[in-house]
Amino acid sequence: MVLEPYFYVIAIVSVFLHGMGKGGFIGAGSFGSLLAIPMLSIFIPPFQAVAILLLPLIFMDMVTVWRYRWMWDVKILKFIVPLAFFGIILGTLSFSYLSEDNVRVIIGLMAVIFCLDYYLRKNSSEPSTPSLWGSYFWPSLSGFTSFSIHAGGIPLSFYLLPMRLDRRIYVATAGLFYLLINLFKIFPYAYLGQMNFQNIYTSLLLLPLAPLGVFAGAYLVNKINQDWFYRIGYFCTLIAGLKLVYDGMQGYMS
Repeated sequence: MVLEPYFYVIAIVSVFLHGMGKGGFIGAGSFGSLLAIPMLSIFIPPFQAVAILLLPLIFMDMVTVWRYRWMWDVKILKFIVPLAFFGIILGTLSFSYLSEDNVRVIIGLMAVIFCLDYYLRKNSSEPSTPSLWGSYFWPSLSGFTSFSIHAGGIPLSFYLLPMRLDRRIYVATAGLFYLLINLFKIFPYAYLGQMNFQNIYTSLLLLPLAPLGVFAGAYLVNKINQDWFYRIGYFCTLIAGLKLVYDGMQGYMS
């Protein structure tokens, strides 16, 4: 199957923005995630688009992990990674039952509520830890939505943003988390028949753009102070949530 030139234009922009997000510039990553699947789905089936982006995402994660090596919080990772694996397994088992539009609306509404709560709380600048149920729910949901539409970053932000970690620790921890779950996703994607020659070949064509985006994002992280890093993070999560709800509702009506 020969893919149209417009497919590659959108894919290139998406991969670069994803890379900026992996490098720590949350806004670009959120926009890249929202742009990718709906736009690429104009040309190919949605889950094929998800599969094609997997290898570039893994390469970006490797660059991010190297860029912020040894800065991650091991205690957090030991807790959230197994939960995300569980979410990926759940996504694999429910693949034929839950539509992508369902996932978009659910995650989008959660993102909007989460961010409105942040803006309305007077002590929103103070670090906090997730509730007991949230500690288990958000990482699991991150794995589930990462499997479905590469949108694991929004649920993960629900878990990490309130902790107000140092921005470099935040990026490093998220980067290693994404690398581990994206590597794990190779197995269910292969099981569902998406790790085929055509998809892998298209993925490899997009790989060179991955490090460029990551280093661009890392550069911006070093230029933004801690408070603005979190303001941008919450704002982009809110915009991402609204866009997910809009895309999901459009899917229902089409």
